[in-house]
Amino acid sequence: MVMDAVSLENVSKSFGRLQAVDELNVKVPAGCIYGFLGPNGAGKTTTIRMIMNIIRPDTGRITLFGNGATKNTKSRIGYMPEERGLYRKMTIEKVLAYFAAIKGVPENQLTPRVKEWLKRVELDNWANKKVEELSRGMHQKLQFAVTAINNPDLLILDEPFSGLDPVNQDLLKDIIMQMRKQGKTVVSQHTLCTRQKSSAILSF
Repeated sequence: MVMDAVSLENVSKSFGRLQAVDELNVKVPAGCIYGFLGPNGAGKTTTIRMIMNIIRPDTGRITLFGNGATKNTKSRIGYMPEERGLYRKMTIEKVLAYFAAIKGVPENQLTPRVKEWLKRVELDNWANKKVEELSRGMHQKLQFAVTAINNPDLLILDEPFSGLDPVNQDLLKDIIMQMRKQGKTVVSQHTLCTRQKSSAILSF
């Protein structure tokens, strides 16, 4: 039996009179790729923030790998938030090394891990450039590398393809598919330009 990487049971969240999420039930089996699809205001980001325990649901239960939010489960998650936050005056290489270190990558693995991810997201020729010198698409690829550099079991991505051209969208899609083959779980949210009022869930 495959364990659920993420489980939401009757989860609801409101902000004043606004019902952002209404009795949502989701089960994401380990090793799957799930997409939350819907227009702005459908509750996608709110749901992701509840999964990450940034905000708490009003009602319902959320578990990760069969447990509640604990230090152990959080160490197994890579989170790419909607608001990107990288140190603009640092070089790309130093930013990656810094986040790898605080995420627990052993010191003797830092340099090879940083080089590996710079190459995977095709930023190896920009290693000594400052973050502020990057284009929006390059910044997005660096943010993805920061999210995945500690080899998490679960990746939670908020609009991961925003700002990327078709070539780099395919690059990240290929990396995500490779991670799925390694048994990783990916939950990603995407905005649709429709009048649909509720989120849809896509898995493959």
